[in-house]
Amino acid sequence: MTYIATVFSGIGAAEFAARKIWGESFKNIFACEIDKFARIAYAANHNIREARFYRDIKELDASMFRGKIDILIGGSPCQDFSRIGLRAGVSGDRGSLIWQYYRIVKECRPKVFVFENVKGFLSIEKSKVYVNFLNALRSLGFHCYAEILNTKDYGIPQNRERLYVVGFLNGDEYYAFELAPKTSRNKLADYLDENVGEKYFLSERLLAYFESKHLKFKGKFYPKDESKDCANTLTTNPGHRRTDNFIIQRPHGFNKGYELEICPTITTSNFTNNNLLKTERIRKLTPRECLRLQGFSDDFKIVVSDSQTYKQAGNAMSVNVIEMILRQIEAAKDKQFKLGA
Repeated sequence: MTYIATVFSGIGAAEFAARKIWGESFKNIFACEIDKFARIAYAANHNIREARFYRDIKELDASMFRGKIDILIGGSPCQDFSRIGLRAGVSGDRGSLIWQYYRIVKECRPKVFVFENVKGFLSIEKSKVYVNFLNALRSLGFHCYAEILNTKDYGIPQNRERLYVVGFLNGDEYYAFELAPKTSRNKLADYLDENVGEKYFLSERLLAYFESKHLKFKGKFYPKDESKDCANTLTTNPGHRRTDNFIIQRPHGFNKGYELEICPTITTSNFTNNNLLKTERIRKLTPRECLRLQGFSDDFKIVVSDSQTYKQAGNAMSVNVIEMILRQIEAAKDKQFKLGA
């Protein structure tokens, strides 16, 4: 039996990844999520009767779980580190939560931890925050592996770069750990529905309003460079660089044939984010499509509004990337050391 725990649990991406690997041979010791709508979605998709479900990480005393957790997984809120946000860093309410993650690691001392955050975390305060955070984890006796990973490199066509830090108490497992080779990916068209409701299409009147009057709108609605096979990364906050949230869809028949094969990063906004050009119209990706592009299967139960589901998909870790990392952690237990380690 593998025992995991999650913080900043969201809708349970780590739990979905663990289930794909271990099936019924894993148990979630505890989860922690403050957003009430994410808690509703989590409860609908995971058996919370078998795990302690905490609301506020600041009120979570993890010392009672000391030595009982194989893998702790979590990605603290990224808005204060994002390059398109205000860059408040650890002085922001959300940015300071990295130290709550550190505290949980210190208290429960898992055999392995996985930490996820945006790429911009590396450059806050000229990298001092990242270095201090990593050194603090190392001071607890963990051997830390850090890498920028992209969702598109592990089977799903979404351009989403995230920092992952994997820490091991066992030095032999750390030296044996390595990432899986990058895999070929499906096309974006494979993740899209053929029939989409009218509410997901943007009217000409709405497009004109964005371009001429909307105070937060930046730029124009025009296609990106068609020679690229990867769209620009989408924003995680509504109101910033909205034109990054559109990709070209060249029709060959009804709603088929897509110019770009990679989806931009799924965002937390349902306003003008995640849009496709269908024939001569622009539409948003549907909530289900966004979930698919984060690695969630269609078995995921959508039990909240579209706006909340967009937010949840945008905030989630990519299931396919977490699955790869967990498989490699499991493989490292065999202690087959890397050449040159």
